[in-house]
Amino acid sequence: MRQADPGNNLSNPLDAISDERYFADKAQHDAEVPDTHVLELLERAKQATAFANGLASNPFKGLAVDQLTLIARDESGTFTVNERRAAWQEVRLNEQRVSASSGSAIGRELMISRLFLGHEPAVAEGTLTSSNMAQSSYDFLTRDDRSLLSDMYAYAQEQGADLAYVDMLAYDLGNYRHHDNGRQLLSGNNGYNQEGRRVTFNFKEHDVAAASRILYGSAIDSTRLEQGFLRHVLNPDFGALSNMGSIAFLEQMVLKFSSAGATQALLGREFATYTPISINDNMVVTVAEEVTLTFDEPVLINTDGIWTITEKGKAAGYTMDPATGKPRRAAAPSVDDRQPHSVVDEAVADPLKTRSLVDTLAGTPDQSTPRWRWPGYLLKLMKNPKP
Repeated sequence: MRQADPGNNLSNPLDAISDERYFADKAQHDAEVPDTHVLELLERAKQATAFANGLASNPFKGLAVDQLTLIARDESGTFTVNERRAAWQEVRLNEQRVSASSGSAIGRELMISRLFLGHEPAVAEGTLTSSNMAQSSYDFLTRDDRSLLSDMYAYAQEQGADLAYVDMLAYDLGNYRHHDNGRQLLSGNNGYNQEGRRVTFNFKEHDVAAASRILYGSAIDSTRLEQGFLRHVLNPDFGALSNMGSIAFLEQMVLKFSSAGATQALLGREFATYTPISINDNMVVTVAEEVTLTFDEPVLINTDGIWTITEKGKAAGYTMDPATGKPRRAAAPSVDDRQPHSVVDEAVADPLKTRSLVDTLAGTPDQSTPRWRWPGYLLKLMKNPKP
């Protein structure tokens, strides 16, 4: 049995069980047995030693914190060093549970305040329809989504990160849910410029590297973030036109909330302040050399309400009605002429009416920026909208 040493003036009774002194004499501690014939006490000491070596559960699991603290600080020799250490470890585990619970509550308050303005609604059902198009996408976040985002807010605040990074991630996730887990969103890489050349968008090199680490790393198999969402938002077809500079933060969240999270390094200072990046400055635009889309010459052009008949229109029999100022067809149309014709407005009178999707998303009225044209069906916000 180990006897208390009154001459050993330790500044803290926990020092012997919580620092290098414990490991320096670990073989001695493992061999220690209590001076008792009570089988129950002998078994408890044996279990504490097995616990210290990862071979059994903590014999003091579930004991009240005040009792655990008394055992951990008891230098009388009643308890073995391994028993005292087991009690001390259970105290620390309880502290971590309390801290996690407190952090979760704080994170939830932050989530409700920032996403729902203080009043959390029920999870919205269904997908994007004409009746819920204007509804906040945050409403479609699932219970699991909200729980995870709460933990992210708590972690980001603890690490001193700008909570706007979590806001951006929440928006992308809510938008994904609102659009039937991304199935109602159309690819942004099916567009053409005015010359009929294919225009494609991709992430910049550093974001491509981060996306690759996420998609092909081991953390994606255990992360709490849904794999389908990650594969969607990191696909340039869908993510390049909405990337506001938060893929690096997304990577940190994937790692933190995975099985490898315990070993994840702290968030760096680069996340202390969120600075939105213009989409135009945060993607790579590629214009194909080959013209692959041709446009039919229109028969009529309407510019700010004023009609013009093209040469093709005149040949098709259109004339201008002098009374109404509108075109009319003098002769009955042939079968071929009954087919719908495209009407293309080539005049640029109002820059707000002629701004491209890229210009609009970037929030810049600079008309010198090249403008892209997508076929009409690609400008729809959803596929097969429900009534």
